[in-house]
Amino acid sequence: MSSDSFNDLTQINKYIESDRWKDLNRKYLPEDIQKLRAPFKTISPISERGASKLWKLLNQKEHFISGLGASTAQQALQMFNLDYEFIYVSGWQVAAESNNGINTYPDLSLYPSNSGPNFVEKINNTMLQKMVELKKIEVPPIIADAESGFGGVYNVFNLTSQFIHSGIAGLHFEDQLASEKKCGHMGGKVVIPTHEYINKLTSARLASDVLGSPIVLIARTDSLNAKLMTSDFDESDKPYLSNKRTADGYYPIEKNHEMAISKSLSYAEYADVIWCETNTPDLGFAKEFASEIRKHYPDKILAYNCSPSFNWTDKFADEEIIKFQQSLADFGYSLQFVSLAGFHSMASSMYELAKNYKGGNMKAIVDLQKNELELSKDGYTAIKHQQEVGGDYYESIGEIVMGSDSKLLSKKDSTEEQQF
Repeated sequence: MSSDSFNDLTQINKYIESDRWKDLNRKYLPEDIQKLRAPFKTISPISERGASKLWKLLNQKEHFISGLGASTAQQALQMFNLDYEFIYVSGWQVAAESNNGINTYPDLSLYPSNSGPNFVEKINNTMLQKMVELKKIEVPPIIADAESGFGGVYNVFNLTSQFIHSGIAGLHFEDQLASEKKCGHMGGKVVIPTHEYINKLTSARLASDVLGSPIVLIARTDSLNAKLMTSDFDESDKPYLSNKRTADGYYPIEKNHEMAISKSLSYAEYADVIWCETNTPDLGFAKEFASEIRKHYPDKILAYNCSPSFNWTDKFADEEIIKFQQSLADFGYSLQFVSLAGFHSMASSMYELAKNYKGGNMKAIVDLQKNELELSKDGYTAIKHQQEVGGDYYESIGEIVMGSDSKLLSKKDSTEEQQF
């Protein structure tokens, strides 16, 4: 075996001893990574490059990055066209729109588990095609939701590997019981003991080490608003639990506030980023949580979901909204996103158009087109819809194969070219 083999122990030690991992703990040895590694890399460079870029973005001084959740590949493409720093993929939106199944689903981990990786791969392929057309040199990193891992540590390892092969840059897991997983803003949530979740983080990190992609691993706790825990076995969880079980066999959580902080502190040495899911956009708690985490881990990066599940208009005045995200950034929340932006944008815009067009009012379509033409002055390109989904790319293939004078080429007589 050559000394430069991917599974050479010297290479593995060099990788895990780099500054990238200086504040992180691994519960396994370099020899364990070597045992599972192939002698050469098997992943697409998109994940490795994206993960490195994302890590640099998150570690910029006095700067936070913010993104929107994409519900379709075309929504992701519009963000790419606008040079977004990253694109977010939420499990909720995969369940609701972009899963591999035959239905849309609520956020209960009902969809096929490979849906997320497949959707990420579709987004990356769409952006790569457009990157070639636009002569751009890179695509934005994608951060994706891995739910509760769809099972135990084996499922987490397998799912993380699938996401890395799809080109993921960042990945988050939540500490809910996978078989009872709910949206973070629904009732009925059951969280798992601290040591069990740390094992899941360890499994995800092991998968990334084996494949050689330094993905940004995000630990999310749902314990702030969960009512139940599976077991009182973990000593670090006991102070926050009732001794009595519910009819479902779980232990009621009595001190959610304290538990959320305690669990997050335990997760911090195993994850790159910490995220506490909340039910309201509460700057008071956000500040307290950040203070407690950074008291022990001064450089720990924090994440915040500026969720459409919150009634923002009822909670804040416009001037407060303008300052909200910068206030979060001042506390240490360098990663911020609007998880369900794509779904709400898509549903509301289509409802408005359908309402206005109903009965055959063609003016509704004309008004939509007028708006697109105005947006085109600012760089919007999707008014040429054939072009936006790869028409120019495949036209280039046709010109190379058949010659530029071929009558079979699609672009020359296209109404899109003649009228727009």
